[in-house]
Amino acid sequence: MPASQTALRRTRVDSSRPDPKSRRGGALVLMNDGPLKRAAWAELHAARKRQEKAARDLHRHEQSDRPGYETWLHRMFPTFITRLRELHQEVYAKGQKVQYAQDEAMFTGRSVDKIWREQRKQEANPPPAPEEKERDAGSSRRGPFGAADDFFGGDDEEEEEFRLPWEDMFEPRARGAEGSQPGADARDVYRRLVQRLHPDRGGEWTAARQRLWHEVQQAWAAGDVDWLTRLEVEWEAAHDVLNERSPLSRLRLAIAEMHAARRDTERKLREYRGSPAWRFTLTEKKRDLLHRRTAMNFEHDIHFLERQLTHLNATIASWEKPARSRRRPRTGFDDRWY
Repeated sequence: MPASQTALRRTRVDSSRPDPKSRRGGALVLMNDGPLKRAAWAELHAARKRQEKAARDLHRHEQSDRPGYETWLHRMFPTFITRLRELHQEVYAKGQKVQYAQDEAMFTGRSVDKIWREQRKQEANPPPAPEEKERDAGSSRRGPFGAADDFFGGDDEEEEEFRLPWEDMFEPRARGAEGSQPGADARDVYRRLVQRLHPDRGGEWTAARQRLWHEVQQAWAAGDVDWLTRLEVEWEAAHDVLNERSPLSRLRLAIAEMHAARRDTERKLREYRGSPAWRFTLTEKKRDLLHRRTAMNFEHDIHFLERQLTHLNATIASWEKPARSRRRPRTGFDDRWY
């Protein structure tokens, strides 16, 4: 066989094997996310420093300033506090009754003084309690053998409790409690916090952990996702959950959570800065000025409530006054229309 044919046979390509150059497919690209992780970690670290500074002010006010201020207030002004509480209760009770009589007169067109007298008469002779009603009804249905005659049954439906239209105005309402359910983000954060803080998860049940648990329940009841996020961020920062080697997606999510936590902290700090208890433990040198200002505020509030009570008492006295005779004087002749 010639040498040229031998070389051709050696270099002949097997047709059963695919040609590597003809293969179609994607290429695997390896990407180094180290710089992105370091940049995200630096941003998270800076945001955490700002949040920790604001959180220290928030915790100082909630755990030290406000309890200390309330203790000082009850120790320095016990008479004012007692008088203010009594006035507030009396004004609130009489204001409810007066408002009810005025509303009833407006809706029915009847005389307000008559409605007031009926209301006072009803208060003097209150209706029997529900237990007495049931007992009286049961005694009236007793059969000839002394047992209750329940053959035909009875109305077991409970009557709806009557509430005045303005009673709901004085009840505190939580944010998001008006029929709206917490969002998916709030549920996710709440679920993670419960898994970490639940007593069955182990660990020492300290006072700080118990306080954080109750605060989580309050935030969940209010449906406040920023509040829940702030609690989760503080817990993760205290236990070093994240570090520079964490996944990039988790670091970016932590940055977004940190911004939400700072929004909640700043919102509460704006509310607290206007209260007299703000920085109470840090301003002992200005305690005399605070004492004078607080005494003036008490006197102003007491004077305002006393004026309201005087007005209510005058209104009630005018309703309880007996009606004057409306008979016209006799003129000597009959002036009736024929």
